[in-house]
Amino acid sequence: MSRDLRDLAVVATRGTSRAELPAPAGALAQALSSVPGDTPEARLLGRAALLGLHARAGTPLLKAAAPPPTPLPGPDRPLPPALAALLPTLVRADLTAPALETVSAHGWTLNAAQVLALHGQNPDLAHSLWTLADVRARATLDAHPLHRQAQKAGEEAAWAARLEALAELRRSDPARAAQELQELWAAQPADRRRELLALVRRDLRPGDRPLLETATRDRSPELQKQVRQLLGHLPGPLQDELLALLPQAVKVSGPLKKKITFGAFDLPAALGKPRAGQYDDGDLHRLLGALPTPLILKALGVSWDELHRAARAHHWSLANELQEPPPPVPEPLDPATARARLRDLAGQPKVSPEKLLDAVRALLLNPGADLVAEPVDLQVTLAARALHLFQREGQSGVVPGLAGLLGERLSPDLTLPPPTPLPFELPPLPKKLPSWQTPADWEERQRQQHAQREHAALQAWRDLTSTLRLRREWRHALAAQTNL
Repeated sequence: MSRDLRDLAVVATRGTSRAELPAPAGALAQALSSVPGDTPEARLLGRAALLGLHARAGTPLLKAAAPPPTPLPGPDRPLPPALAALLPTLVRADLTAPALETVSAHGWTLNAAQVLALHGQNPDLAHSLWTLADVRARATLDAHPLHRQAQKAGEEAAWAARLEALAELRRSDPARAAQELQELWAAQPADRRRELLALVRRDLRPGDRPLLETATRDRSPELQKQVRQLLGHLPGPLQDELLALLPQAVKVSGPLKKKITFGAFDLPAALGKPRAGQYDDGDLHRLLGALPTPLILKALGVSWDELHRAARAHHWSLANELQEPPPPVPEPLDPATARARLRDLAGQPKVSPEKLLDAVRALLLNPGADLVAEPVDLQVTLAARALHLFQREGQSGVVPGLAGLLGERLSPDLTLPPPTPLPFELPPLPKKLPSWQTPADWEERQRQQHAQREHAALQAWRDLTSTLRLRREWRHALAAQTNL
């Protein structure tokens, strides 16, 4: 470093408020004096830059430590500009999945800037965006946190697919599935072993006994407990022993056999020893969890509500060992019945949003069914009913979810009129108001809530029409590309 540069470094260290800039000297005096700058700091930086360039002038270039990177080829099918311009707006409107599926189906790719912009809007898209990134984007973002996030999401997706394949294999070839489960078990971390156990629990069968007996020595105490309990769900000597203990542990008494109390008993060694200090792991916890709940109800002659209420009263965690009987699954409606039900509900002014949403979903469950193919009058009626629900209930419950589903599935060519404002109707005054509220305050509150619901309906109409417009624009931009 030259002396002039060292002098400037000293000034920079002390600060220009406590040290004057040295007077220019030497061959560069005239050039240093002419360096522009309104402040001492600016002139210091300018002179340092000039002296640095002068010091390096004529110095031979050093050999690079590594060869330059190999130039990467440009993308074969970059996303067309018209679609790229719409994609961020579609992400904001929660229309991401169909848009990215379209991009993937046409073989288009995203550059690094597009990937980063979309990831900034929704970090959960990391895996999908990485699969669509072109070669240059992947090289550019290799060290970016997005890459690791995409890898993790990809691993989770692959594991979910593996579990689904195992579930299918358990239906088609139980013996092979049991062998594969045993091979998987030892190599997986605790959270994945827990998921494997949940898969087994879903359709437990006698062929699972070898896996469960091996897993009783699992290194996780919680998994050990669950595995030992699950062995009691299989018919056999252990289940018979537990059923014999049940009347001693759970006593049903009273004239109508409605009173349930819990007594002391000796826990079988096969269920293991409860962990000391664990509020949710005791003898009774292990016993109740080691028998199928329907079998317990049948053996004791009590209802689910009675047993659940008694378990919660004894200790709130005890109820977690019971499994509520699943509600009966309704038969799926055929398209004609589902369509007729939806039309009937859409015409009812006081239909609940839950019923209307269930009716829409029931229709969409049929293969090939879509609201776009339904008559225009039904689609317009559905949209109007959803907006009316906003006027009735505001943003509460499933109303926003219903509006969002309609925005995704209604025809984008629909023209929807804005909701007609409802007149304000003052509900009956409650018999007793809080001490802090006068009748006038209560009435004003009702008016405010009415105005809020009206505003919510108008905003929902704007969002819905905006979503339909975006879908039209995307369709037109896509058609323009496919017609080229």
